[in-house]
Amino acid sequence: LYANRVQNVVNRVNTVDSDSVLNRIYSNVGTAQSLGLELGLELHPATWWKVFVGGNVYDYRIRGSFDNRPINTSTWVYSVNANTTFQLGKAWSLQGTLNYISQRVTAQGVDSRFLAPNLTLRKGWMDNRLVATLQWLYLDMGLLPSNEQRITTWRRGEFYTTTNYVYEVDMVMLNLSYQFNQLKSNPRFIKSEFGEREF
Repeated sequence: LYANRVQNVVNRVNTVDSDSVLNRIYSNVGTAQSLGLELGLELHPATWWKVFVGGNVYDYRIRGSFDNRPINTSTWVYSVNANTTFQLGKAWSLQGTLNYISQRVTAQGVDSRFLAPNLTLRKGWMDNRLVATLQWLYLDMGLLPSNEQRITTWRRGEFYTTTNYVYEVDMVMLNLSYQFNQLKSNPRFIKSEFGEREF
């Protein structure tokens, strides 16, 4: 359970300059408050399988003013972070991750939800000094609204604007790394000028 209060919170806001010019700026708009609950759970259904799920839900409110107009917005926001790892033998592992955040209010509008699923296959050789990683980033396949975001702002009777951000999806990345120096399990710390029994 947590509570958070930020004075002079900075938000993206718009002002009308003329019939054809809309200024987008960042400004202090007042006080933001959030009251919520965050939970995390790690499970080991089998020796070769690990699951982590974390969730956050909170009430978010902005109170203040901008351009001599009052601001009074609020919403419930939730997010989910999850990953599952399968140990496929000594040298192979497969991990899936999912990050999601729901729609959030701003001083003049809303930021849409955001979804980011990923999949990683990892193979190690030579006591994991040589590691190959194959990543499938922002899984989509035309079925999921992955890696997309919409930002909407408005002022009643003056303007309404929306910007859609559509990023690359279904990216595949191959990484190969080699560790030249194996880390020792017993680190050697620098001795104090006051002696080893300083404390």
